Amino acid sequence: MKSPSFSVVIAFGFFALGGSLGAQDVPAHAPDGGTQQRVESVVILPMPSAPFTAVVTTEWTRIMPDGSTGTVKNHRTVARDSLGRVFQERRYFSPEGDKQMTRVSELDFEDPTLHQLMVCRPDTRVCTMYRYDMPTTVTLPKAGPLPNGSGTVTREELGRKTIDGVDVVGSREVTTLNAGFMGNEKPEPVVKEFWYSPRLGINVITKRFDPRASAVQNFVVGNINQAEPNARMFEPPQGYRIVPMDGQ
Repeated sequence: MKSPSFSVVIAFGFFALGGSLGAQDVPAHAPDGGTQQRVESVVILPMPSAPFTAVVTTEWTRIMPDGSTGTVKNHRTVARDSLGRVFQERRYFSPEGDKQMTRVSELDFEDPTLHQLMVCRPDTRVCTMYRYDMPTTVTLPKAGPLPNGSGTVTREELGRKTIDGVDVVGSREVTTLNAGFMGNEKPEPVVKEFWYSPRLGINVITKRFDPRASAVQNFVVGNINQAEPNARMFEPPQGYRIVPMDGQ
């Protein structure tokens, strides 16, 4: 199942093939496929009887080869109703995306009662329908050596506090990747900090540093309202063509 989240696509221009080339022209080449990166921000499980509406703000800072940084942001609406249905809005990034509303790239509708995930794209006005069998709870793997021998995981507790009226528990998780696992010359730590709400089953704050992406990623779930959301939030938009996938 495709896990919801947001995408940044870096595409390089290409020129049309054909015609004659002058002596000073760059040799022709086939179109470049570009690079696509996907960042997973917050996972919302289909927990029943734990409704909420919130805004997820993401800050993504990439570390450039010269040591400088580039930061882009976005904010988007998410919700879950008492049946466990989940709605997630996806938006593009911009340098001021935490304050300015960026364009919608995708709308996701997860319905555990119908075992159905609808991924709707406004640019094509098409909803792709997938089989949906997400569990309502998950169990974290134990700390210690990773099963594939790639490294080790350690965890520490950070205490408890209240954020936006929600009680949360903090933890820090460090995954140390062994030298050579990703071509690295020395062990590399992937550091993550979580402030988790047992009541809602979500990470209200997540902070990550991942050397594999040369990036620092911060996610904050704010404006949390635990009242029952409007039922219309969980209905795919009208007028979109529905394309069943995976045997649906």
